Amino acid sequence: MSNSIFVMTLALLGLGLYFYINNKWKKRESALNEFAFEMQREFAKKTLSVSSGTDYFKTVQAFYEAQGFSVSKHPDFVSDFIAKKAKNIIFIRVQTPDNTQGISANSFQTFIGQTVLYAMDNPLYEAYDLQWHYVCSKMVCDQSARIFIKKHEEKLKFELVEAA
Repeated sequence: MSNSIFVMTLALLGLGLYFYINNKWKKRESALNEFAFEMQREFAKKTLSVSSGTDYFKTVQAFYEAQGFSVSKHPDFVSDFIAKKAKNIIFIRVQTPDNTQGISANSFQTFIGQTVLYAMDNPLYEAYDLQWHYVCSKMVCDQSARIFIKKHEEKLKFELVEAA
């Protein structure tokens, strides 16, 4: 009789522990999802606020559309746009004219690294030639960025697009 009570007690403890951990995991998952949704809302607010005054994002979009690309917003948090034409896909990162922060090789490595991970997770990209373009209205690259661009010029471009 005492063995069965011990087994039942152990089973109840295991069941309680399972529900406790499961509940904690769901709360953590909910918090992470809320964080992601909040980042998306902030991105949407930022994008909407750009439309007042000089809309550099629309200027960049028009620049690529004039070259025959179809351009759309990109769902990750590193690229601003994705442009597609035939078998070419370009991940586009835009630095607005009011952003005076300089661009270093580290900026390019972060941009490329995170979009490569995104592309690797999505099998639709396997059939395309991928490129990365960093778009600004003025030259703000430091020496390390210029060396990095030169070294990877086949896949990486720095575009200067004049603000309207």
